[in-house]
Amino acid sequence: MDWVYSTLWLLGVSVCEFWVPVSSAVIGCGEPEPLPNGRVTFISGSQNQHLSVIQYQCNEQFYSLPEGHNGNFTCSSDGKWKDHLNSSLIPQCIPVCGCPTVKLSGFGRILGGEPAPAGSFPWQVLLTGNGRGGGIVIGDRWIMTAAHVLDRYHWEFPKVYVGHNNVDELIQSPPLEVASLHIHPEYSNIGDVNYDHDIALIHLKHPITFNAHIMPLCLPAKDAKYPTGRNGLISGFGNKERDMATNNLMYVPLPVVNQTICRKSIEKVKNERNLSLTDNMLCAGNSEGGKDSCTGDSGGAYILKEGDYFWAAGIVSWGINCGEPGQYGVYTRVANYVDWIKKTIEEEEQKTICGRPMVSIEIHQRILGGEVAPKGTFPWQMLLSVEGGRSGGMVIGDRWILTAAHGLVHQHNNQVIKKSEVMAYVGDNNVENLLQSPPLEVASLHPHPGYSNTDGLSFNHDIALIKLQHPLTFSSSIMQVCLPAKGAEYSTGRVGWVSGFGLKDDDEKPSNLRYVRIPLVDQAKCRSSIDEVRKKKREAPDLTDGMFCAGLPEGGKDTCAGDGGGPYVLKYGGVFWAAGIASWGIDCGEPGQYGVYTRVANYVEWIKKTMEENRN
Repeated sequence: MDWVYSTLWLLGVSVCEFWVPVSSAVIGCGEPEPLPNGRVTFISGSQNQHLSVIQYQCNEQFYSLPEGHNGNFTCSSDGKWKDHLNSSLIPQCIPVCGCPTVKLSGFGRILGGEPAPAGSFPWQVLLTGNGRGGGIVIGDRWIMTAAHVLDRYHWEFPKVYVGHNNVDELIQSPPLEVASLHIHPEYSNIGDVNYDHDIALIHLKHPITFNAHIMPLCLPAKDAKYPTGRNGLISGFGNKERDMATNNLMYVPLPVVNQTICRKSIEKVKNERNLSLTDNMLCAGNSEGGKDSCTGDSGGAYILKEGDYFWAAGIVSWGINCGEPGQYGVYTRVANYVDWIKKTIEEEEQKTICGRPMVSIEIHQRILGGEVAPKGTFPWQMLLSVEGGRSGGMVIGDRWILTAAHGLVHQHNNQVIKKSEVMAYVGDNNVENLLQSPPLEVASLHPHPGYSNTDGLSFNHDIALIKLQHPLTFSSSIMQVCLPAKGAEYSTGRVGWVSGFGLKDDDEKPSNLRYVRIPLVDQAKCRSSIDEVRKKKREAPDLTDGMFCAGLPEGGKDTCAGDGGGPYVLKYGGVFWAAGIASWGIDCGEPGQYGVYTRVANYVEWIKKTMEENRN
């Protein structure tokens, strides 16, 4: 059976492809790339043709374009949408912080306070699980809170709720999934007497979409001032009078207290509790008492206002009783920790960021044949050597590789190959450099349980995971590609990227990673092309709903032997996601035939379940 290749065929440039005749056809730029948390509007022109103008706009009040960018793009003569700086990279919508849509008309109290109007504190977080605590939204995947709140959670993550001012409504909604907890490394509070460095971060698994009820609070400048007497606001779901927990978010205005006055008030009760006020803390409250944060408010925000924006001045940390006359609430001074916050976020997102290569892939060739991939353009690309043969894969986690099942399962008996026969390489676009580096140690192989291809014609569920023994360190050369979202669209004609180390059209193995751009093909059209093969008395696999096709009817551009398991990626909002896995095809770049790919969106739940079950 010399007609079907269970590993696909790659990316060659034939001699005739260097001659490109001048065409009088109308130049078009195609559909503009969608803008997450925004929209695109057509300003002038028609059918995306040359000199048409579009404008990207962000969802006002909650997101904005980068300063100085008007969002306008023009269809240029090279078929790309370009802005005034001649760049084809679309802008990102930046979240607006500290600017709630509901303004507070009056001030109440927490201890003896007033319920906060809906939308007035959209950064407020409720934490539950081991008692009740507060938190502050500071980014689309980041919550700031007090270290002593998270210190309770030794064996499980807290439940995180946002978006409502009523506790009953919040806990009826699904909590946000937590990826990791980050307590400040210098926090050590043995005996509940040392609240220095009482700050922590919660990293969420999935980004929040901001709206009138959920918005981040601004972080302070490193040199932010805390003038004595300046009024701020605290909010929380903690205890009211008589130690009763509130069902509604409460708030109170409290002034910043002079540090010396606060320190003296603590000295008065030092015989009872050996607590100290450090320079990493600030105090707020009234000498007569009655207004304060209380049990259950810990981790929430003490905010100050600058112009139209609120910023996180403090985190509710500790105090002597609640609203006690002559005592004040003590808060972590957030300005002292801005560097730590940014460093922690940067380091953690470097581990989890996906689909954003440091080097952009410029479209500089016709959609015929392939190009050598510049270094850093496909940092998720894996080179796999399986029983001496070459195949591909993609990084989807620091210990996980996504590839095709057909490369890891023996066809004659459907048995998984030995993990010792798999050599995995990543981090370079040159094969020689990769093979000179030590291969990554493989911990286990996980082909999809539904994959079975003993007849060489059954490529359904052609997907597998490889778990690595040790985690990867992500960098500009090694990065994971994003998994598709639920309901990800595979629109006919949309152009994606395939990359691999497979054969060129001269049947030679390339020494460098190559890539090509090919469009998605209508499913019915692809089935018809396979039927044409069968009419010639040749057997061919079935195209199932777990697959899709990509390519050009004139051929000349395809994946090839040695590319099986490699990625077909689509781009959304400047982020690349794994749409497909190179699976099978008929001949190599044959006119009228297309490459067939495993539809990754159909397997996201299986991927996540497999990774979770094999986490340890």
